[in-house]
Amino acid sequence: MSLEVESFRAMGAACSISVFDAGDGRALAELGRTRVALLEQSWSRFREDSELNRLNARAGTGPVEVSADLLTLLWHMQRAWVLTDGLFDPTLLAAIRATGYDADFAAVIARDAVAGAIAWGAPQRSRGMADIVIDIAASTVALPADIGIDPGAIGKGLAGDLIVDELMGAGAGGVLVDLGGDIVVGGRPGSDEAWVIAIEDERDPDNDAREPMLVTFDVDGSTAAIATSSTLYRRWAGGTRHHVIDPRTGQMADPELVQATVWCAAGWLAEASATAAMLMEREQAIDWLQAHELGYTVMTADAVVSSLQGVLHG
Repeated sequence: MSLEVESFRAMGAACSISVFDAGDGRALAELGRTRVALLEQSWSRFREDSELNRLNARAGTGPVEVSADLLTLLWHMQRAWVLTDGLFDPTLLAAIRATGYDADFAAVIARDAVAGAIAWGAPQRSRGMADIVIDIAASTVALPADIGIDPGAIGKGLAGDLIVDELMGAGAGGVLVDLGGDIVVGGRPGSDEAWVIAIEDERDPDNDAREPMLVTFDVDGSTAAIATSSTLYRRWAGGTRHHVIDPRTGQMADPELVQATVWCAAGWLAEASATAAMLMEREQAIDWLQAHELGYTVMTADAVVSSLQGVLHG
């Protein structure tokens, strides 16, 4: 079984699609790349003409008919918001923009010196997804006048879910979709028995001496996903700002955890759960992740707790 890999940039990150296939794996990998582009065109808040931005612009005007892709995204956002008791909140667009993260991350970094000089005043916190009306039968979404949607990382996770499912349905023997380091896999990796994914420790990513933590997925006939949320990687304004906003306050979070990696059966769920865990105290996060039967590795500045080892270590 051959391996074809398509590498590209999308959704503000380095991406790749790997396809194991006995037939035309190249065509399937290219199809996956095209699908990423279509989802980004629908979901991106950084494209003025995206369907999401058109929906945000019509907030307060009543039900708006949307595509199946955008409807799917909003439905999964609402599920994630309920599951996490509002700790995953995609309605924090105004607060995220107020931190200076109002463009693709590369553009934010490029103007870092200017952004660092601007005083940040966070807007009022949102009411979350409670007042958003999603009508599946009519394919409509109604946003309140003061709500803006930001897909955040759940967009990457859900995109991975959709693409793996579609490429497997098109005949791929195994698929790995990597969107900015958040990964969804399906089927089998060629002749190997399982997928093996390494968790990067973003506290010291260049430390090659540290033994990597490896997550093994045996997903014959199903899918699996792994996602990371962190306050360490995407920072700007001289390292003083990051993108993790606490919906309980509307302010940039100052969490005990600096990184949370979660793995489970779906990318959207891994993304939302990692985001929620970041906003909990360490022991609360561990209890919550265990209660929801999710695999995890969470890190503070000087310690790691992982379901892989079940022990605390530095």
